[in-house]
Amino acid sequence: MFFLLFSGACPQGVGAMTWATRITIFRIVLIPIFIGLMVAYGDTAQAGHAVENWRYAAIAVFIVASLSDALDGYLARHWNQRSALGALLDPIADKLLLLAVLITFGLVPPRYFPLWFTVIILSRDALLLLGYFVLRHFRAHIEIKPHWSGKLSTFFVFLAIAAVLFQAGPWITRLCALGAFFAVICTAVYIQRGLELLKESGHTQPVAGR
Repeated sequence: MFFLLFSGACPQGVGAMTWATRITIFRIVLIPIFIGLMVAYGDTAQAGHAVENWRYAAIAVFIVASLSDALDGYLARHWNQRSALGALLDPIADKLLLLAVLITFGLVPPRYFPLWFTVIILSRDALLLLGYFVLRHFRAHIEIKPHWSGKLSTFFVFLAIAAVLFQAGPWITRLCALGAFFAVICTAVYIQRGLELLKESGHTQPVAGR
């Protein structure tokens, strides 16, 4: 699959992809590899003989995935590599990585993240997704502008992931607390904005009787 993505010997549909889109797909492929490596490391750690090479490999994959995220964005912006498929897949790749890590680190033994942290972040994403579909149902067009609190939440979540990978134990809970705090603010802001949009469109008013 890697050969098909990054060589010229692609089927016509794949070959027509921009390099930015190929890199995004490559990042999606890395997600199960990263999770598998961390699960393997966790199993050996629980058995009392942690194989650090699994963790080192997971760190390498995570770094490659992070760099690929920056690279495909750079190519899309500065090298005319934008495409409809890439615009769809890029945020999906980011969310899939975050979702997979949260479930693995927060729910699969040994749990590296506190349960409350995983519940807060997953609940935020579920509520925002639900709100998006509700707004799309009532409004033809929605302009989504990232809020600073959401950016800070994501920043601290990824720092918490790095703290797990580099075994910075004392920092994990602190970073999780910061990520959860800004996630709650972000959720409140988006809910308020969503209700305002629904009110502006008149969909919060009682339906007149027939």
